Amino acid sequence: MHPSWDRHGGLALICEKCLNVRFPEDFPEHAGDERLKLREWLKERLKREGHWGLIRAVGSTCLDVCAKGGVTVFLDPVGAGGEQQCLVFDPLEDRELIYETIVRTLAPAAMEKTPQ
Repeated sequence: MHPSWDRHGGLALICEKCLNVRFPEDFPEHAGDERLKLREWLKERLKREGHWGLIRAVGSTCLDVCAKGGVTVFLDPVGAGGEQQCLVFDPLEDRELIYETIVRTLAPAAMEKTPQ
């Protein structure tokens, strides 16, 4: 039996090294900022909005795509179809964009049903 993300959705891999090491090195004033717990925030929000299961937000070790001031997010729409994407976001300023991009890419049918 395959999980629903494998059949109809996908995975979002969040680089933990970007969040825990690189970003605080680049911006020491944000070291320890709770908003850098991006995977936990995404997981809670995906659950609250009914997307958890179709989409899994998973922490990853270094993805070797280190961009100054950003977090690397790898999207694999294994069940939703489409192309894999490796994206870089500002983990503080782009939180909503990260969430919307993940849902749009990994659960496109769910986005069509969401009232605007």
